[in-house]
Amino acid sequence: MQNRAKSVTIFDVADLAGVSKSTVSLVLTQSDKVGKKSKQKVLKAIDELGYIYNRDAAAMRSRRSNLVAIVINDLTNPYMAQLATNLERILNENNLQAMIVSSNNNLELQTNAVKNLKEYNAAAFIICPVANTCAKWLDTLSAQQKVMTLMREVPFSAAPCVLPDYKKASHVASMHLLAQGVTHIAFIGSELSLSDSQALQSGFNTACSQHGVTPLVAISCSQNQALSAKNAFIEAYAKHPQLSALVCENDIIAQGVFTAIQTLNIPTNNNIKIASCYHLPYYSVMPYSLSTVVINTHDIAKRCHLVLKELLQNTAPPVKTLVNVNSLIRDSSQ
Repeated sequence: MQNRAKSVTIFDVADLAGVSKSTVSLVLTQSDKVGKKSKQKVLKAIDELGYIYNRDAAAMRSRRSNLVAIVINDLTNPYMAQLATNLERILNENNLQAMIVSSNNNLELQTNAVKNLKEYNAAAFIICPVANTCAKWLDTLSAQQKVMTLMREVPFSAAPCVLPDYKKASHVASMHLLAQGVTHIAFIGSELSLSDSQALQSGFNTACSQHGVTPLVAISCSQNQALSAKNAFIEAYAKHPQLSALVCENDIIAQGVFTAIQTLNIPTNNNIKIASCYHLPYYSVMPYSLSTVVINTHDIAKRCHLVLKELLQNTAPPVKTLVNVNSLIRDSSQ
């Protein structure tokens, strides 16, 4: 038997609802330009007739879909996973469909993912760039698609970017430690040349300058892993046993430092104060509560949607949007 839903047209829906074809089209595209009563009539007619809206065909006709492609650099990172979840929810609430893929911190995978996603006629791309993402590649993509970056700035790119105020994050964490009179302080993190790490180091250095303190050379971890941070700290502490305070790039690095301190059996009279610039939700339990800076994923996702909305309306959003952060002082920095 022929599927009745396939034989029903938009004209049938309009006739039954007693409205124009354009009104039905507005309801189907979830426009806010339709009155409540007319919308109810159209939806009732759709239910009665079993009409099925072919969204893909409509997207091809309008050259735009409601699909937003989100390329996350690392879904194994608990913060990025939570951010992706909040993004998906906020986009869905605003009648946009999220398609989330991971580039696994790999430049080639990121390039291929974007290339493949372009075939889906996405309305826009939200990209969390991997290291060494080329500004020219991003700007070329921006000339063809609606594109914005998230969480990491690509230097010299004109694509709009939404990211936490990393400089403030490290500044408030560092100022808290320095206010206690520490003088032998260092920053520890991975991939120190990346834009987000550079911003964190800038906030740290500014705080040290305000207190008249010359910090120790930044401690570099080979990877953003607790084991890497542990080894890097042990090596640094052997050279600088006077080290009394550490500003960690994130909670993962902080956990590695905690483990190193336990391994070295550093005496309690040489207590090392620790603060993290970047809280990772649901990360493994620390030996004692960690002072950290909270970067709210919901706030990031909301701001991201506002910039995306401007892009879709062909309005030029700010090139850079900074989202505020908040410090959370606990035992580790006391």
